[in-house]
Order: sequence, then C-alpha cells, then structure tokens
Amino acid sequence: MTNLHLLMIPKNLLLSCLFFLGFIQYIQAQEQSVADSLIQLLPKTTEDTARARLYKAIVDQLVDQPDKALHYANLGMKHVSKMAWAKGIGVFNGMIGRIYSDQGAYAKAKPYLIAELKIHQKNQDQFNIASCQIALGTLYLRQGQYSKALDDYLIALKTAEKQGLTTLLPVIYNNISTVYFEQNHFDKSLQYSRKALVLYQEIGDTLGIATAYSGIANQFHLKADTLQAIRYYQKALKVFQSIDAHIKIAEVYQNQALLVKQLKARLQLQLKAQAIWDQSYPSYKLSITNLGNIAWSFLDSAKLNTTSKKLALDKATYYYQKAIALAGFAQDRSNQHFLLGLKAELEAAKGNYPKAYQAMYDYHGQHDSIYSQESKNKLAEAESNFFLEKKDAEIAIQKLTISNQRKIQLAFALGSLLLVLIAFLFYRLSQIRRKSNQKLLDLNQSLDRANRQKAQLLAVLSHDLRHPLSNLISLLHLQKNAPDLLTPEMASQNQARITSNTEVLLENLENMLLWSKEQMNQASVELQEVLVIELFRRLEATFSVQDQFHWEFECPTDFVIHTDPNYLWIVLQNLSSNASKALKKQSDGKISWKAWSVEGQKYLSISDNGPGFPANILNAPNEAQNEIFLSGFGLQVVHDFAQKLGIALQFENASEGGARVVLKIQS
Repeated sequence: MTNLHLLMIPKNLLLSCLFFLGFIQYIQAQEQSVADSLIQLLPKTTEDTARARLYKAIVDQLVDQPDKALHYANLGMKHVSKMAWAKGIGVFNGMIGRIYSDQGAYAKAKPYLIAELKIHQKNQDQFNIASCQIALGTLYLRQGQYSKALDDYLIALKTAEKQGLTTLLPVIYNNISTVYFEQNHFDKSLQYSRKALVLYQEIGDTLGIATAYSGIANQFHLKADTLQAIRYYQKALKVFQSIDAHIKIAEVYQNQALLVKQLKARLQLQLKAQAIWDQSYPSYKLSITNLGNIAWSFLDSAKLNTTSKKLALDKATYYYQKAIALAGFAQDRSNQHFLLGLKAELEAAKGNYPKAYQAMYDYHGQHDSIYSQESKNKLAEAESNFFLEKKDAEIAIQKLTISNQRKIQLAFALGSLLLVLIAFLFYRLSQIRRKSNQKLLDLNQSLDRANRQKAQLLAVLSHDLRHPLSNLISLLHLQKNAPDLLTPEMASQNQARITSNTEVLLENLENMLLWSKEQMNQASVELQEVLVIELFRRLEATFSVQDQFHWEFECPTDFVIHTDPNYLWIVLQNLSSNASKALKKQSDGKISWKAWSVEGQKYLSISDNGPGFPANILNAPNEAQNEIFLSGFGLQVVHDFAQKLGIALQFENASEGGARVVLKIQS
C-alpha cells in the first residue's frame, strides 16, 4: 500500500488550479471599514442607478466574506429587477453565480451563470459574454468535466481574440493551462501558463503575474524540478503578500507544503492554508484538496510514530470525513477520486483491509474514466478544431487575394474572347427571340385566366360582403350618434340586429374562404427562388406588435427555396397566428422560426413553449390531421396550400415542452 501514497502525491498538487472567476479577479483586500462605509450610504442613495452600482461596489469589497457578499448581491438583484434594467440583472446574476461557484454550490451557480450569458448575448455585450463563458468553464472544471470546460474556454478565447479583449486573454490562457494540468499534460499546461505570463506582463497586471508564477511553479513541481518550483512559489508568494491576497496566499502555502519533507513543517503550512479557506470558501475545490492533504500528513505521522498512532489516525479520519463530505456536496469528481486513494491507505493503516481493497478498486476504476485516453483525445480534438478554424480563415483570405489577382489576369483574356462571343450572340439572339415570343404568348394567356379568376373573386366579395357590412356600419353609427333617440326596447333590438349582421358577415366570410379554397385548385403555382430570411423579416414585422410574446428567427442569410412566395407566405402566416393563439394565456410565450438543410433537403420549423398537441393527436397521425384541422380554418388553409406546394407537414411536441411543426420542402 505504500506505493499508493507516492502515486497520490502528484494528484495532491492539483489543488493549485488557477480558477479565475471571469472578469472578477481577486483584488487587494480592503479594510472592513470601506465596506461598512459603503453600506452606510445605502439609506442615503435614492437614485436607482446609483443605488445599483453601490450594491455592486459593496459585493466587490466583500470578496473574503461570501455569505455577506451573497446577501448584498441578492439585494442588488431585487433592486435591478424592480428597475427592469437588463444589463444590471445580467451583472448581478453573474455575481451570485460566481459566489455560489466559489462556495462549491455548483448546482445553484449554473442557472445564474446561464441567465447572465443569455442577457449579455441579447445585449451583444462581447466582454461580458466572454467573461461568462470563462465562469461556466470554471464551474465545469471544478466538477472535473474537463471537455466541457475546455469547450467554454475556447469559445471565450475566440470572442476575446475577435473583439480584442486583451485583459481577458491571459485569464483564458491560465484556465486552459489548468485543464491540461488536471489531465497531466504538464508540457501543454506550461506552454499556456507562459503565454498568460507574457500577456500579464504586457498589461502590467501584478496579481495576474503572480498567479501565473504560481501556476508555473505547480507544473515544475510535478515535473520534479524542485528548484524551479520553489523559485516560482517564492516569487508568487512575495507579490500575494504585498497586496494581501489571502486566497492566493493559501494556494501557495498548500502547494509549498508538498515540497517540504519535514512532516511537522509541512503540516504547519497546510493548516495555515486551511485557516484561510475556512474563513472564506470552505467548500472551494482547493480547500477540499487541502483537507485531504492534511489527512495524508496525519496518516504519515501515524506510520512514523507508533506511540501516537491512534491519535494521528483519528485526526486523519476527521479531516478525511470533512473533505469527502464537502466533495460530495460540490460534486467534485477529481477530489472524490483523490480521497478514494486516501481512504484506501487510511483503512489499511487501521487494519480494515477489505475496505482498503474496495477503496483501492474504486480508485483505479475512477482513474481510468477521469484520465482515460478518450478524455485526452477529446481535449486534443477540441483544441485542434479551434486552431484549424483559425487557419481556415487565414487560408480563405489568402485564397481571396490570389483569386482577385487571377481575375485581373483573366479579364484581359476574356476581353479578346468577348468580340467573338458578340458575333455569336447576335446569331443566337434571333432564335431566342422567336422562342421567347412564344413563351410570352403562353404566359399572357395564363395571366388572362388568372385575371378572370381574380375578377370573379372580387365580384363574390362585393356581393356577399357589402350588404351585411353596410348594415352593420349603419347600425353602429346610429348607436354612436343618436343613442338618446332609442328606447330601451329599440336599443335591445338594435343590438340584436348588430349581432345578427355580424354573424351574417362572419358566415359570408367563411363561405367566401371555402369558395376561394375550391377555386385554388384552378390557380397555378408560380415557382421562383425565394429568400427565406425576407419572409422571416416580414413575419417579425407583422407579429412584433404582440409584445407579450418573444419571437426568434434563425435562418442563414443565403437560405433559398424554390417555391411560390405568396402561397408559402400564407402557410407561414397561418402557422404563426395559430402559435400565437396557443400562447395567449402565457406571459412568457416564446415562438421560434428556424430554417436549415440536411444533405440537400431543406426544412422550416416553428416551435412554441405552449401546452403542445394532445397525446391522442400525436399517437394517430391520420386522425391527428383531421382533428387538428377541425380546430380552425387557418390550419385547413395551411394543409391545402402545403399540398399544392408539395410541402410535407409534421406535427410533434418538443422534448422541452411546447408544440413544433416541421415543413419538409420539396426539392
């Protein structure tokens, strides 16, 4: 069992992960009087924006007091929510999420961080979008979900590079370094730490420079370069002490302890670090690891000093139990794995060999899943895809430059061919004109038929709608302009006549629509190239007055389908109207249109977060269609026009709730 302890020492060093908190970094600790004086200003600050900023300043000053910081962050959230200030709501969501994340309450932190990200994305706030991606990546990293963490960090890196966010770049490099550090890619980790150090030095960020020193020291430690590790630890500690950065001092103490061979001195450093963690973030990932390291030290003491073995084992057990409880609360996979190795040695030292064997078995099982080659391959693939994308963009620019040069050269060659082509075109023009005239004649005949159909429709409209509509207007004018001339009995009769004429008008409209549907079978479909994004913009303009709903449109700008634009518009308009009706009782209604293609097949879809379709409709497709169309003429029109355009309709309920209609466009 002695080899297990040696095997776990590198894992102990993983406590040194550089978990940056997005754009909120540890700053120099302020005197308590500063926070108190800001709190005293709250009753005197009545202007809404100033009060919101005051809450944020108070939270920033309470870095080492998370419970108190959380209290004022929640007060700030209530205040900006009452103001309906979107950016403020995003900022306080982020502050609350980061505090929970630092406390190890990742399940509580994640919804706040996601809410923050959505608000910043809506506001197109690129700096805070990247900062929030960093915070989400850190949350996944602390839980041992390294592939997800790297994905978020690379997204943040892409945004930071594109927008020139120089203050965020070294933060992201440090965190990517940590991902590789956790996966024992020490050379790769050191590469990113050095990148971060260079950028911190360029922007003059003292705390960032010291943090990079600490990370580089960790990597030299695990590469067994003790002298370099001690050198960088001392450089980092000197800066942290000068700015009174307690949390970072705790990190250095516990990392240095692993280099100290003398057991008593090592334990003193670990206990000094834990005292800092217990005052600020006892559930923080590094705090949990340090508790495990303290337990290791007491276990070593029990092995070296048999006279005090029982007392040392009891203390080791105490710190182990405290660490495993916090790791379970935080769902910290990497620390749970580390503590399994500790448990195996601890049980073996107590003589509980079956428990020790089981712990060792579980330890190796988790080790294979956490540090498997598959996991490493995923990280390598994510990074490769990121850099390949950048390289593809550079190649595209180079190709465009070369293409422009070739176009200039080809222009001269084409000029000489142009004269030859003109002569040929004159010859062909006479033939084409004759064929075109015949096509034009055919088109004119089709247009004449269509015009006759339109005239017939207008005649029906005039005959069936004018009379009841005129009566209705006359009755309404009478009721408005001379109500005193009507006796109660006459007023009642007048109201009845209005109702009757309205019903007649509605019946005539329905009859007209049914007649129009029958006439549609005689109408011709005029196919052309339709830019779908233009139809989506028209839908947005049509339905934007419905403020209680949130409309989303997702469509590539060059997405084109070959169809009749007028018929397709009727289909989209009716589907949008039906979705609006389904959400009329919901205050948080959301409707999304989407256009995409798969292997040449093009699709459109509309989805909402309403009650969805009934189960009996979805389970019986043929009956479903009949039952859906009975709910209103709008969907009947959708069905008929879709058939005429060769569009297949599919009705379904989304897994996250709400209804969805997919339109499969005929190729």
